[in-house]
Amino acid sequence: MNQEEINNLLALTAITAIAPEESQSVEEMAGSSPEIEKELRSLRETAATLAYTETPLDVPARLKQRLFNRIQQETEVVDFVALRSGELKWKPHPVKGLMMAVLQINQERREISALIRAEVTVDYPSHQHATGEEIFMLEGELIDRGVTYKAGDYLYSKAGSVHTPIAIAGCMFFVKTSLDDKFL
Repeated sequence: MNQEEINNLLALTAITAIAPEESQSVEEMAGSSPEIEKELRSLRETAATLAYTETPLDVPARLKQRLFNRIQQETEVVDFVALRSGELKWKPHPVKGLMMAVLQINQERREISALIRAEVTVDYPSHQHATGEEIFMLEGELIDRGVTYKAGDYLYSKAGSVHTPIAIAGCMFFVKTSLDDKFL
């Protein structure tokens, strides 16, 4: 390896722009040569101060908001998710008598999408929604606020709302709700 290649590796290591394995070998090289170690330290110090040598730019608020929106959209994109009915993993729901198959959890939005199935008739505990909750009935009956809902019915409970539904044995529904809902 010639001096130019060593200098390039040192510079890339200083700005953490190379793979960890390569960086490790450069660190080992620096550990065995005081000259290389001194050069690497100097490059790291220079790299650390570069951001402070330029006058900050005034970024228009609208441009900044568009950039943040774009970053948010890019982090939310999921290429594709598919679950076949035979791939669903049913597990006990925290409420006894219910089973659930989690379809997706979005930690950033604090949301969960799942299928819920009542093995027996269950008085679901009173709870308050942190965000809106959506329910789409697939089978059986669910009683909420004194109304019986059946397959094909859709329910929406807004953020802050409180309810105590009753899942009749054999009912199954899709739900999308917050991970931060609270039992009362």
